[in-house]
Amino acid sequence: MARLWGGGQWGKELPRPQWTVALLWVLGVLLWVVSAASVVVSALLVPQDAAPQFWINHAAALFTALVTGAMAIGLALVVKYTFSAAVSAKLMERLLRDAIHKRAEGEPSASTLGAASHEEVVSLLSEIMENTLLDDSEKATKRELAKKHRQQAMRREVEAFIKAGKYRDARERLEEFRLRYPESAAAAQMEAQLSEALRQHEHSEIANVTEQVQRYMGLGLWERAMELAKGLAEQFPENPDAAHLPETVQIEQAASRRQEQQRLFREVEHLVARKHWRQALRDAETLLENHPDSPEAQSLRGQIEDLRRNAAIEERKEWEARIAEHVQTGRHREAYALAMDLVEKYPDSPQADDIRRNLEQLKARAGIAR
Repeated sequence: MARLWGGGQWGKELPRPQWTVALLWVLGVLLWVVSAASVVVSALLVPQDAAPQFWINHAAALFTALVTGAMAIGLALVVKYTFSAAVSAKLMERLLRDAIHKRAEGEPSASTLGAASHEEVVSLLSEIMENTLLDDSEKATKRELAKKHRQQAMRREVEAFIKAGKYRDARERLEEFRLRYPESAAAAQMEAQLSEALRQHEHSEIANVTEQVQRYMGLGLWERAMELAKGLAEQFPENPDAAHLPETVQIEQAASRRQEQQRLFREVEHLVARKHWRQALRDAETLLENHPDSPEAQSLRGQIEDLRRNAAIEERKEWEARIAEHVQTGRHREAYALAMDLVEKYPDSPQADDIRRNLEQLKARAGIAR
């Protein structure tokens, strides 16, 4: 029935009344033409002395045909504009349904995107008014203008996302624009804008992270530097500077370790030459602990016992000198305490033997009972 009376479907919801309007319009015009033709025929063929009743009946039929034709044309206009009003209502319903659906999915509101979404809504409402009030040619012109406005609104949204650094949202909105308006050249322009913004963002991000990595390397925080370098390489795998940054950190760390090994080894040699055995021993043990596989560590392993022995001798001599100093200054209790500490730490040393031989004398001077 929808096809019989309406001639088609609008989206499966509204029957299009093209044929109904056309038939009513043709019927009205036909009645008017027939009426006009009957007047001409009557004037030419019917004799003037015809019965009055004939002219009365003829006038009544003519009036009926004219009125019926006018009613048919009026009904065609009513059907046409009723359909336009229904289309407007359906467009409003669809607009509200889409807005509620987007809100339910958590899409950004107009306050997030600036004025773009608001302008798109205004354009759609304008189109609804056009469908109701304008003829077909005016509707087509206004639809083109509304389409242009919607394209501009979507373009402003993409540009707003790019400016805010929301590149993923910008990409999604751009793809939506491309699907809705595949013939528009603005998509290529927005693609170029987005690509340039991504390039600048990539350049800035790589420069900032590289600076941080260098700062951490300067402080010797190699684990933190490597963590940042790997994160940057994963973020921009196609950028050679970002991809090679972890390797750079490894090279710099290896060079730093090598410098540290050589520095410690030279320091040990310098201290040994000046007979600073204890400091030389500390540096040698640091080198062996931190860089056990280095050539310098291998060289020092054969000397470590000599260093320990000489460091112990140096310490005992200093201890012995302090004990003698305390005795000379009359601080016999301090001298006795230091002597006992030396005997406890180095029981087999010559100094310990000497202290044992003079232990009674040290006790007597210190006032310690036997």
